[in-house]
Amino acid sequence: MELAPFQVLYQDHHLLIVNKPAGLVIHPTYKHPDGTLWDALLDYLSQQGDDGWQPPVLADKPEWVNAPEHVQSILREQQRARYTKEQGLLPRPCLLHRLDKDTSGVVALARTEVARRHVIRQFEEHTIVKRYLAVAQKGAPDWARPPTAFTVRRRNASGEEIMEQLPFALATLGDDELLLQGPLQRDSDDRRRCIVGLEGQQATTLVRLLATEGDFFLLEVRPMTGRTHQIRAHLAATGYGLVGDQVYALPARVGTPQGALGRQFLHAWSLEFGRYPDNDRVTFVAPLANDLIAWMERYFPSSLGAIHATTTLLIR
Repeated sequence: MELAPFQVLYQDHHLLIVNKPAGLVIHPTYKHPDGTLWDALLDYLSQQGDDGWQPPVLADKPEWVNAPEHVQSILREQQRARYTKEQGLLPRPCLLHRLDKDTSGVVALARTEVARRHVIRQFEEHTIVKRYLAVAQKGAPDWARPPTAFTVRRRNASGEEIMEQLPFALATLGDDELLLQGPLQRDSDDRRRCIVGLEGQQATTLVRLLATEGDFFLLEVRPMTGRTHQIRAHLAATGYGLVGDQVYALPARVGTPQGALGRQFLHAWSLEFGRYPDNDRVTFVAPLANDLIAWMERYFPSSLGAIHATTTLLIR
């Protein structure tokens, strides 16, 4: 089995952050039992072996003072075992979130139990900031039109929000943000896609316009929740499909810019959260994949400058 390539963005005793290439399934399924990112990660870590971590000498607890020495020895071993289980390397790392097969970008894994709980808590509290880069174009399939449960609000720099009506023109967004809210569920007509529906799980997506050229819009998208296909489904409900998306965009003709990309233009650009154990806010940025860069150089060159400028602000 040939193992898939990936780029390590950061690694310490508690965390592993990687840049996943497009076309790669993250975890084995019945359709993809091997050749996944998970297989490659396990192979990578097994080649590295133990990182040499050892638990420190822990102080006895005051309540042990009157216990017989052999009991104190047992208590010390139990304390050491508990500490090692919490702070030592897990037998296997824990995937903290997932990306679609054809979405590239940053993926985070916890290597210790305390780091896993620390980061998962932030996902649950919605304090983790996930930023995606997407290139959208006007037009989406009729089945993606939402019912009244979908709301679109424009938010300006002062925090004021104005309700918008569909269809919304992305070109008018300027420096404002677009807040999309609507529950997402599997489409009963095709379980491979998701739609806004009253029986779905509530989802919120924040959109910023970074650049526009011709028919294309470069977007920074922040999913505040983590629903399946959330970005693609919410944008389609707004009337926009991602370039290269064969599900949520209109069919692309051969020979057009839209047909020149073999997958949707969606890249998990950065992940910002409090790192264990210091809880310092850190931002991990995944460089754009080569296929996306090549497409932009040919069809949307002004977007590259916008990405560079925004990346500089992210990593300051």
